[in-house]
Amino acid sequence: MKHSKSSLFLMELIIALLFFALASTVCIRLFVNAHTLSRQTVDINMALNYAQNMAEAFMGCDGDLQALETLLTSSRLSDDGSSLSLEQNGYLTTLTCSGFPKPGSTISAKIGVCRTEEPESMLYTLQVDLYTPHVK
Repeated sequence: MKHSKSSLFLMELIIALLFFALASTVCIRLFVNAHTLSRQTVDINMALNYAQNMAEAFMGCDGDLQALETLLTSSRLSDDGSSLSLEQNGYLTTLTCSGFPKPGSTISAKIGVCRTEEPESMLYTLQVDLYTPHVK
């Protein structure tokens, strides 16, 4: 009789351990998914801030990429002068212009932000149009 009580207790203990193992697996998956979602949210917020800052600087310099390169000291202007890239804090911000500023015309620029280690996957893109008025 004593033998059956101990085996019943052992079986109950094994079932309880299996239940806790299953519950802990579910909890760990939830924590990993929450961490991944939090990381993606931080990336998108940082990308949004960098794109907005680049757009404001582009508008402030009236579309002049050389002036923008001077303003943003660690930026690099491309050889043809049509794009500017800035790397900071693990993010790469690239501004590509459709033309050069002329009075009375509109300049379009595309701003893209990605992580430095993943340049092929854009986190955020922003289209900026700047009208340069005639100067009298």
